[in-house]
Amino acid sequence: MFCLCRKILQFQLIPNWGNTASSTIHLSFRLQNTSLFSKSFSSVEVVAHDRKKQPKQHSFTVSYFINSCGLSPEIAASLSKKVAFETPENPDSVLGLFRKYGFTDAQISKLIKKRPEVLVSSVEETLLPKLEFFHSVGISCTDLGNVLCSNPFFWRSSLEKQIIPNYNFLKSLVSNNEKIVDVWKRAIHLHDAQKRVVPNISALKGIGVTQSGISALVTSHPSVLCERSEKFDEYVKKVIEMGFNPSTSAFIHALTAVTSMSNNTWEQKLKVYRSWGWSEIDFWLAFRSIPRCMTLSVENINSKMDFFVNKMGWQPSEVARTPVALSYSLEKRIIPRCRVLRVLLLNDLIKKNFSMSYVLQTSEKLFTVNFLSKYQEQVPQLFDIYQGKFDLSELGIGFEQKPEANQL
Repeated sequence: MFCLCRKILQFQLIPNWGNTASSTIHLSFRLQNTSLFSKSFSSVEVVAHDRKKQPKQHSFTVSYFINSCGLSPEIAASLSKKVAFETPENPDSVLGLFRKYGFTDAQISKLIKKRPEVLVSSVEETLLPKLEFFHSVGISCTDLGNVLCSNPFFWRSSLEKQIIPNYNFLKSLVSNNEKIVDVWKRAIHLHDAQKRVVPNISALKGIGVTQSGISALVTSHPSVLCERSEKFDEYVKKVIEMGFNPSTSAFIHALTAVTSMSNNTWEQKLKVYRSWGWSEIDFWLAFRSIPRCMTLSVENINSKMDFFVNKMGWQPSEVARTPVALSYSLEKRIIPRCRVLRVLLLNDLIKKNFSMSYVLQTSEKLFTVNFLSKYQEQVPQLFDIYQGKFDLSELGIGFEQKPEANQL
């Protein structure tokens, strides 16, 4: 009761101070009539008399942020409103500890920008034990800097009550520290696994999701498991109603897709696919096969459908029957391989039909053997064409020259 009253009174008084003198008179009156709060108001009165000193203190803090942490003057000024210090001893000790554990200057700047309060934390009691723990479980200095800068919530988490239990929990789900590091970097709420992740995993196990499926979800999309339980249950129910079997990997991919966007975004992407000629049957055929087709951005969908339909001459329904084609990089995989195919088709070097999935899914090694090395003698420039070193226009070939629809 005492603490609550104290906070309320301070909140009401401080914003109304017009100047130091008036605020002191007002406080003195309150002190005479409310001895219970004398200690609290005395400290506030000191702050009121010391207001002129604060700009100097903040000036030192701003300078430290700029000169020792590599921050811009604008960011430094903003952070000085959250934390301030008068001497460099403790901040220097903190920075020295970080550098001892392999943090780069860029990582330190990133961390301080997100959690400036670490500069006034106790090195021996708070920071060092956490760093020693991470080091003791085999996390390298490079990974350590990446994790603690990407997910600064660890600095305010209890080592004994949160960090160690969290590590042990993740260790039971994934195979090695490398994957744990990756999970920690990408899911900020996993610093408190017991609160959100454990209930959601229990729900998945209850409907038949396999351990391998849960492990895959933890390592590939850990943020999905950080949803509030009520919302998470809604997503799971929706995916089941779409016809996905919880024991399959497709269920995990569909759950990831559904949780990654709002209903409006979902409808927007549906509209894009329809604009390229997909029917409802085409969409559900594609989505149930490769749920990732709905995680692509609108721009990504349009650019790939444009290439397949307008450049390669494939029917929209053919893309829907081979939706894995949409999951590959246009620049790194689709266009290079299709350049090679275009040359081989137009030179009558390929006589039999190839499915899109075979052309795009086959490994780099097999693609090299079956489509590059095999025809290098007939088309000496084939490797250069594949690597983008040789333009098709130099051979008088362009993507606007569409092969027959049944050629692929």
